[in-house]
Amino acid sequence: MTNILIVNFPAEGHVNPTLGITKAFADRGDNVHYISTEKYKDRLEGVGATVHLCEDLVRNAHIDPNSPSGILEFLKIHLKTSLYILEVVKELSTHIQFDAVYYDTFGAGELVRDYLNIPGIASSASFLFGEEHLKILPLHPDSGVQLELDKECEDLLQELKLKYGVSPRHTGQFMSNQAELTVVYTSRYFQPDSDRFGEECLFIGPRFPKRLGKTDFPIDALKGHKVIYISMGTVLDKTTDFFNMCIDAFSDFEGKVVIAAGERSDYTDMKEAPGHFIIAPYVPQLDVLQEADVFITHGGMNSVNEGIHYQVPMVVLPHDKDQPMVAQRLAELNAGYPIATDEVNEQILRHAVDQVLNDRTYREGIQKIAESFRNSMDMKEALDLIDQYIVRSKSLQS
Repeated sequence: MTNILIVNFPAEGHVNPTLGITKAFADRGDNVHYISTEKYKDRLEGVGATVHLCEDLVRNAHIDPNSPSGILEFLKIHLKTSLYILEVVKELSTHIQFDAVYYDTFGAGELVRDYLNIPGIASSASFLFGEEHLKILPLHPDSGVQLELDKECEDLLQELKLKYGVSPRHTGQFMSNQAELTVVYTSRYFQPDSDRFGEECLFIGPRFPKRLGKTDFPIDALKGHKVIYISMGTVLDKTTDFFNMCIDAFSDFEGKVVIAAGERSDYTDMKEAPGHFIIAPYVPQLDVLQEADVFITHGGMNSVNEGIHYQVPMVVLPHDKDQPMVAQRLAELNAGYPIATDEVNEQILRHAVDQVLNDRTYREGIQKIAESFRNSMDMKEALDLIDQYIVRSKSLQS
């Protein structure tokens, strides 16, 4: 029996991919301690984790990733969240001897590993990136973005060092935690340039264990209809204009249109939609995707993996981070139709949906990726390799 500590960045696209491996650890009898926020507590407990809560600075944050001030605010969220997590870790380590820490590429992972001085396994919620791509991430010192750390940032970095004896390699570490072993929730087929990544990268494909929780979403209303599902994720702001465009574009669509508007949308500025629209702040995405015929998405890796799993062709409007690469890869494999966000209008949107609905090439492309997911590394093999890595790492440390 192993004591596993899991540390993650508290966002849907980072937590949801880990549910499958969390369940696998717990199902075989490991003690899984997961540090997260109240929002994810029920679903993590539902797959067998013991959840330890920390402050949630992400859920209500409004960040402009295209401005230096927005990037600085993003860094402060990472620094403060890391301090909250390390406070929890310090308390837990007084009575639990952890064997390994499993951490997301975003967030406090390497800091926790260094503080506990135990083996670390990285968890990649998106594609793996080469160093040339990591250097363009906004927090990386070589990105070309002028990021002047203010006194608050300097004080937070100093607090990390004084309280816990740890420091990041550079500010970009908060978006690129690394380890000698990395678990990737996709297939080698879908991963761009996969031959660049060796056996230290375990491509296990995505897993979608059933999530606990009830919803009053009228899923039965979708059955027997063509369904367009629209979601721009849970992090983006200022989506109301786009949703209004969707209302205009599909006002005469012969079927159902579902819009996951999110918690941040301003409904007072949203147009009145025809009766075949269902607009809700929260939508049970996995349930809706089982009924959907086309998925209009921002291209977040978690949403894309879920769309592929249910073999729903996609129209992708990427915004930032990994989304342009995900959209490009879907286009290369004939599984998605990308649209530049600064070019989209009603006509382009309708044309894109018509294409993916009526051209069988897109469904065939999706099916090939879905098949590669099913043929990814078996979970038992992945856990065995993780166990071997932990034993090997401990023997080197002793």
